[in-house]
Amino acid sequence: MTVKIRKVETDGDLSQFINLAWKIYEGDPNWVPPLLFDIKRRLSRTENPYFEHARAEYFLAEKNGELVGRITAQVDEHYYKHWGERVGHFGFFECINDQDVANALFDSVAEWLKSQGQVKMHGPYNFTINDECGLLVDGFDSMPMALMTYNPSYYQALFEGYGMSKAMDLLAYRADATTEPDPIVVNFASLLKEKHEIKIRNMSFFDFDRQMDWFVEIYNSAWEKNWGMVPLTEKELRSHAIELRLLALRWPSLNFFAESGGKPVGMSITIPNLNEVLIKLKGKVLSPNLLGLLTHKFESCRVFALGVKPDYRRLGVAAIFYVETLNAARKLGFKWGEMSWILENNEPMRRAIERMGGRVYKTYRIYEKAL
Repeated sequence: MTVKIRKVETDGDLSQFINLAWKIYEGDPNWVPPLLFDIKRRLSRTENPYFEHARAEYFLAEKNGELVGRITAQVDEHYYKHWGERVGHFGFFECINDQDVANALFDSVAEWLKSQGQVKMHGPYNFTINDECGLLVDGFDSMPMALMTYNPSYYQALFEGYGMSKAMDLLAYRADATTEPDPIVVNFASLLKEKHEIKIRNMSFFDFDRQMDWFVEIYNSAWEKNWGMVPLTEKELRSHAIELRLLALRWPSLNFFAESGGKPVGMSITIPNLNEVLIKLKGKVLSPNLLGLLTHKFESCRVFALGVKPDYRRLGVAAIFYVETLNAARKLGFKWGEMSWILENNEPMRRAIERMGGRVYKTYRIYEKAL
């Protein structure tokens, strides 16, 4: 039967687009359903500040009268301004195990991106590299960490069956949080902290606005030359203000900024693995399990943003962050942590994590294809 592709044009279409995921992952114990209100907000062209500098089209696939796939195609002008390359993105891909359906979805993306003047496609991005991104290609034996992607293992064959190739791998490291940190690393970090007069300031609920300005400043400086980087806007960060305030209120010791000479020079942001609770909510925010976000004894956490401004990287701030994070995680009772994601070509960061006992346990892949 012919695969039919149609655009998402109505609220009903959008609901179908969102709800398809429940069909794809039915019976998968490692899938964590997204909160419905959150994904609706992210897909909203009026509520998501991403659309102040980007445009997108959403597609649905039908076969034999049934909904069998979905995908988005998007063009981010901030990506073009930063890299000078006409590279379009795709994301929010879900599909049954059918190459014809996948090909039809990818063809729709390719045609739309070409109509927008793009010469290459990268993905998956939901919607940018600052959001959930990458296709899981290794590490299907456990549920994902908070704000990381998850997908059926057959997706890799669908992508490569369409002729896509690897652009970059994103690595997730796992490390035990119950053991004592390496004394050599601890002493080294302590010496650097004293020598360079590095001050560590915890994220503060009462100094939140100023620290959010620091966040954007440090992020856009520290990640500026990283592969695929797209600058983060203040509006995009503040669209997550509720979640960030929760971190500042409940887990301030896990989140901190480094100062040198009275200036913010680096940051380390660690979040508890909210998926330990979200997997029980089944996408519904009005659930008795929601209270678990405030009361749950989390076993795992994720270091999801650790960066230092380029001019200050020789001061050893990253080593200080590793020790501070590990000590805080141990005191809070976390058993293990994930450091993710790390670009496969970021050798300095990878070596540092491996010296602290981290090992790669999940791999996510960004694919590309010329248009």
